[in-house]
Amino acid sequence: MAPGLFQMIGIGLAIALILIPIVRWFWKRFDMPSKFALEVLRRKEIEAEEAKMWAGIEAQVEAEETARREFEMKQKEKQERAGKSLDETQSAEVWNKLGIDVPIQPVERETAPTIIEEKETEVIELTMDNALKPNNSPDEPDWELVQKMSKLDKPAEGIPEAPDLDRLSEEE
Repeated sequence: MAPGLFQMIGIGLAIALILIPIVRWFWKRFDMPSKFALEVLRRKEIEAEEAKMWAGIEAQVEAEETARREFEMKQKEKQERAGKSLDETQSAEVWNKLGIDVPIQPVERETAPTIIEEKETEVIELTMDNALKPNNSPDEPDWELVQKMSKLDKPAEGIPEAPDLDRLSEEE
């Protein structure tokens, strides 16, 4: 006897209820990208980050270039607006057109002499009495400096010793 329509649907539903969790478990467990696919994805992410970084750098360079061009254009405009100086014949013609026969001579700037300040130096005689006066000596020694100075005579690790120049000059 052949199963009926409702029996076939029931059997299919029971098989589906059993196989769906099993298939889902296999899907979750074994459907992972391969090492090669992971490497390709990571490389694409790195390339996208680098492209974004370089686009930012190029935009910054372009902005600096446009700012430099604008500055140069402003400088050229200033120079053009400043005008050109006339030579003596053109200057005389302009003054004649203004009704002045003798052109006014431009004022020459006088430069002020440089001021040299002379510092008076005191001559100090160095004697034992002057050297031993307590008001000239500091109150307390700089202990940090003293420690650094005491370490100077010991060679540091990893630094080669300096060659003896007198011995080298004698060898040559």
